[in-house]
Amino acid sequence: MKTVKRIVAVLLAVMLMAPAAVNAAAPSATKTSIKNKKANATVTYNKKKQTPTVITINGKKLVVGKDCKIVSSKKYKNAGKYILTIEGIDNYRGKTDVVFTIKKAKQNIKTSVDQKAYKASALKKSKKKFALKPKAVSKKFTYTVKGKKAKKYISVNKKGKVTIKKGIKKGIYKVVIKTKATKNHKAGKKTVRIVIE
Repeated sequence: MKTVKRIVAVLLAVMLMAPAAVNAAAPSATKTSIKNKKANATVTYNKKKQTPTVITINGKKLVVGKDCKIVSSKKYKNAGKYILTIEGIDNYRGKTDVVFTIKKAKQNIKTSVDQKAYKASALKKSKKKFALKPKAVSKKFTYTVKGKKAKKYISVNKKGKVTIKKGIKKGIYKVVIKTKATKNHKAGKKTVRIVIE
């Protein structure tokens, strides 16, 4: 009986010691330093003032508000490069500067038509005209008729008015519209098709 009691006592002692041993073996959590580390963040111009939501440091992405916080309160709107300062929180510590880049947005060109179709028979005796009426952030446009055959029968004036001369053959012809880059937008390009059936 005494032997049984001793065995029970030993087992209880071992069970009580086990959690303590596990806790003692567990390593203490250490914070990762971001002090003076190379950091960058990139967004695209969207007409609004912005700050980054994700910062990249040595290939690792830190979420703003979770892993770090932006020390400076200033927000930026226009495309360009800026310097922000962040401070680590939670598993990160220290401060570092971030190269914050706002990229230029894509510039879309809108036109009155994306494609214009005519019957070749309708162009045997008379020419046709239509206006492209392009719209974009940049107000200046250039027009190019693609191909030697197309240039023989199709022309576009400075105002974007297209003239199709009589006698044009069946086929698909293209007019390329371009506009230059602006402060916050890339150069724009669009192709309008003219289908002669």
